[in-house]
Amino acid sequence: MIAFVALLCWVSALLSHGLLQPKIQRLLGIGNRHGGLLQAVRCVLPVVALVVCLRQSMPLALLLWLGMFSLGGLLAGGVLTLASVRARKPRVGA
Repeated sequence: MIAFVALLCWVSALLSHGLLQPKIQRLLGIGNRHGGLLQAVRCVLPVVALVVCLRQSMPLALLLWLGMFSLGGLLAGGVLTLASVRARKPRVGA
């Protein structure tokens, strides 16, 4: 359960980081309306993931935190890639 919570925190933080990038905003056709909220999420959730992981013993906690960062980066990158591909795909109307 600790790994799952840490993974959710990292995915959310890295998605927020991605959504703050101007290129991603252009690709998805979104503005920067919630920039302050995204910046707060990007800063706070990695710390929350670290606190959750620290419930394990020290070497395991650090490895778990860094490992979930890696998986979270892959998942966030995949989600942003899928979203940008879908945003660029022309809609077929009836």
